Amino acid sequence: MLTPRENFIRFLKEESTEWMPGSPDFLPFNPEEIPENVCRGFVSQQNPFPKEKFGGRGFFGVDWIFKADVGGSMEIAPLFEDIEDWEEKVEWPDLDKIDWEGIKERNKDYLKTDKLIRTTIFTGFYERLISFVGFENAAVALVDEDQVEYVHKLFDRLADLYIDFIQRMHRNYNVEYIELHDDWGTQRSTMFSFDTHREVIVPYVRKVVEGAHKEGCFVEMHSCGMIDPLFPNFIEAGFDTWRGQATAVDKRALVERYGDQFKFGVEIRPTPTATAEEVTEMCRKFKEDYAGKRIWLSFSALMPKYQYDIINKEIYGR
Repeated sequence: MLTPRENFIRFLKEESTEWMPGSPDFLPFNPEEIPENVCRGFVSQQNPFPKEKFGGRGFFGVDWIFKADVGGSMEIAPLFEDIEDWEEKVEWPDLDKIDWEGIKERNKDYLKTDKLIRTTIFTGFYERLISFVGFENAAVALVDEDQVEYVHKLFDRLADLYIDFIQRMHRNYNVEYIELHDDWGTQRSTMFSFDTHREVIVPYVRKVVEGAHKEGCFVEMHSCGMIDPLFPNFIEAGFDTWRGQATAVDKRALVERYGDQFKFGVEIRPTPTATAEEVTEMCRKFKEDYAGKRIWLSFSALMPKYQYDIINKEIYGR
């Protein structure tokens, strides 16, 4: 019998699997020694990390505040206003100063797993630009011909940093699955045009994906919002998969249209108060909508146990 790791990798390589992969097959690894994990409020490691310590300064000199009610962080203020100033103003992290060996020792039992080890780059390209110059200035910089050249240079250097980070996570801890987080849409539309995305963002995302693949890692794009129009760019960028935000996109339509070119993650995400009957109906609808489709299932281990047990029973027969 395949391990969860082996089964998921076979799925990602478009090989035969023994069961439909799911989020319980991952082991998230986001150690506290990486400032981005603490400031963005997502630490996953051997020893529990107190939530009251979330927030603070991350990479690049950006300060974040963690909002417990929404489970995420916001930058307190932009670092500067003009993208032309990025080379002078941005404090680039020195990855050599991170205690990579110490992280391994402190998590040696946690990392003994037959699951696929996943880490997250919480702030990709556009969100990173926003954290530097603010939302309005970031939006303008993508399309202003006098500013966009600086965006290209910044994104290229960011891509090199992310590739370096991926290599270190893979070589030290056997991380093989990278979640790249960069929201590109709102509930109503994309944040920029298809052409702007293709010209200014995709080349650097593709550079990261190619670097990860060269290292032997897979990349999931995490991008929320109504980003359906951008999907040809997702395919061009070479992502291995994407889950997206089920409340903002027509996931079933996307799978129907692009399922032969792309591997989707699909959610079952009941509300915390959903009844057993409601969760069972969600599972029935899921099986009806995606019968015969090559997808993987995303559901949270943090949901109430009765919901988790119903999904395991109805979908996996466990």
